[in-house]
Amino acid sequence: MSKLFSGALLSAAAAAALLVPAAPAHAQSQACAAAIDAINAAVDASPNGTFDANTIQDLHGKLQSIDAAGAEKEVILAYADALVDDSVTNLDPATDELNRVCNL
Repeated sequence: MSKLFSGALLSAAAAAALLVPAAPAHAQSQACAAAIDAINAAVDASPNGTFDANTIQDLHGKLQSIDAAGAEKEVILAYADALVDDSVTNLDPATDELNRVCNL
C-alpha cells in the first residue's frame, strides 16, 4: 500500500510541477559571453589551468578589446588587469566577481 501511495504522490507532484510556470531565463550579454568564451578557451588550452606568459598576454588583449559598458566593462577589465598583475596569484576572486556581474 505504501508503494502505491508513494507512486500516486509522485504522480500528483509531477503533474502539479507541470502546472507551475517557470521564471523566464535571461540571456547573458554579448560582452559577458565573449569574455567567458575567451577565458574558457584559454583555460581549455592551458595545461592544469595554469596560464603561461603568452596566454596571459593574449587573453589580456582579447578581454580589453571587448565592447562592454557599465559594470560589465569594469569587471571584464578588472579580470584582464588581474591577469597581468604580478601580485595576483589566484584568479578566483576575479572569476567570482565576473560570474556575479554576468549573472552566472
